[in-house]
Amino acid sequence: MKFQLKTRQVCLFFIAFLPVIKLFTLPSVFAQTAREDMWISATISLLLDFITLSFLIVACKKAQTNFFGLLENNFGKIASKIILMLYFVFFSLKAIVPLGEQKDYVELTLYTLMPSKLYFLPFFALAFYLCTKHLRVLGRLSDVLWVLSVIGLLILLSLSLPNAEFDAILPIGATGVKRILSASFKAFNWFGDAVYLMFFIGEFDFRKKDGLKISISYLISSLLVVIFMAVFYSVFTSIAFRQRFALTEISKYTAVINNIGRFDYFGIVCLLFSNAFALSIPLYFSCRILNHVFNINKKWISALITTAIQLIIMTVFTQYYLSIEKLMTGALSIFFFIMANVLPLATPFLTFRRKQNEINA
Repeated sequence: MKFQLKTRQVCLFFIAFLPVIKLFTLPSVFAQTAREDMWISATISLLLDFITLSFLIVACKKAQTNFFGLLENNFGKIASKIILMLYFVFFSLKAIVPLGEQKDYVELTLYTLMPSKLYFLPFFALAFYLCTKHLRVLGRLSDVLWVLSVIGLLILLSLSLPNAEFDAILPIGATGVKRILSASFKAFNWFGDAVYLMFFIGEFDFRKKDGLKISISYLISSLLVVIFMAVFYSVFTSIAFRQRFALTEISKYTAVINNIGRFDYFGIVCLLFSNAFALSIPLYFSCRILNHVFNINKKWISALITTAIQLIIMTVFTQYYLSIEKLMTGALSIFFFIMANVLPLATPFLTFRRKQNEINA
């Protein structure tokens, strides 16, 4: 059997793409509700994803086919297509807020003098191109982009540390359990990253100790996110919730920048480059689902449908973006939690049932 991915690439996928998507407006969302305990809210969300990841690792170990095959073997073609279309909706919704915040970042931060909607349109050409490629392209991108993601994060964190007052996050848990959990609930749209491993099932040769490697890579990714959240609040403290774009704000007040210029832009560019592909990942899996459900052989058709949906939302419904974001961080949070954290827990049992059917036959 020929696999499209390698275990190394699956591990680097978590490091390359998953932290960068959480560095724009998510810190301000956390700070608005959980204040100095925002890093605890992030840890809770990441812990939920790690539990889901653990179940999916078991599924990777036991499965003899990919996720599409598991669904068809257990539920039949019709029911499996219904489940997959729910995940199509999930990935389509999951992409909206990160795309919106990236669009605002490009227009309002990088092009402050002449903001225009046209500056962000090239992204959709990149997403369209990526969606027409085989799964192995994600592996190749992971091999390269994890370096840029780590370098970019390390640069911003190292420049921010001199201005960080870590006693600002003390005492731990001061905001109370209710506010901490509420912040985690609002952030489900940015998390649920373990669900990607579910779509990697059967796509790489799972060997002994691969589960440990994947877990370690996920923990590294999570640690980077938690450290960033803690440093972010330590820099801005009580006004952290007002800093909408943490990526730019966190390091620009350091004394080094005053002496040598905006050196932090090097780290920002590294993260923006990785993030351009990270934003495309939900669209990519939406395309894979459409190709499978409707037996689409020409991948440009599904790529056109998926990118067109997001393009329309980003251009036609711009004035309603705040309402859309409120919906994503409110009522739809439970939908994100169910699709990304609850349903994947049943995946190992699909492999057990298939094995039992083979024994009975």
